[in-house]
Amino acid sequence: MAETIAERNLLAILKSIRRRGSHGVVVKVPSTPAIADAATELMECGIPVVTLVTDLPADARHGYVGMNNRVAGATAAYMLARMAGPTTGKVLVTLSSARFSGEEERHHGFCDALQMDAPHLGIVTISEGFGVDRTTERLVKAALVDDPAIRAVYSIGGGNRAILRAFAEEKRPIDVFAAHDLDADNRPLLAEGHLTFVIHHDLRQDARSACQMVMAHHRMLPKDFQVAPSRVAIATPYEVF
Repeated sequence: MAETIAERNLLAILKSIRRRGSHGVVVKVPSTPAIADAATELMECGIPVVTLVTDLPADARHGYVGMNNRVAGATAAYMLARMAGPTTGKVLVTLSSARFSGEEERHHGFCDALQMDAPHLGIVTISEGFGVDRTTERLVKAALVDDPAIRAVYSIGGGNRAILRAFAEEKRPIDVFAAHDLDADNRPLLAEGHLTFVIHHDLRQDARSACQMVMAHHRMLPKDFQVAPSRVAIATPYEVF
């Protein structure tokens, strides 16, 4: 588990797993050619690879577990457009890294839906903050200085406390703040009203589904076993538990 990891180190981990063998590998990794090749090599050795939350090319993994990320992004746009109202302005969209295909899918879904639902709202995108507070805060501050029209946030890649600090230090209001995942950081932020709503799904069920995919590969479940995409849910300050 790592917030950031050099690709060569990640490839070394996958290579060592391939060398010693495994019943299965569950990964949340950037979608790069080298990583896809390493996953393909695992599959060729009979080791099933399951992608979690963010995907790799279909021929490089046994299956994907998580939300339909394009639908999740479109859902965020649908909600944000109605909450932001008719006033013109821009939405700051933050990604941890464009190398994660799941985040890119959310981004595409959001942009396409917002263009239909709220064409009066523009989009400013920042990336490569990796969810790390210091880097994310610096990128957000630079975006706010460059564009005074930003008045809402769709946080795909995390680092939400840093985003809030950047807006506060620049004395800029946030009309709507949409985020992802009911994690330890976002629960109190949502309960306190700093986040407007959170798109989330059941990570425990995702973990169960990933294990079931590995079991199905080893013929421990019926041949027709399939995993459905995780249901996209929306949490408000009244629903934090």
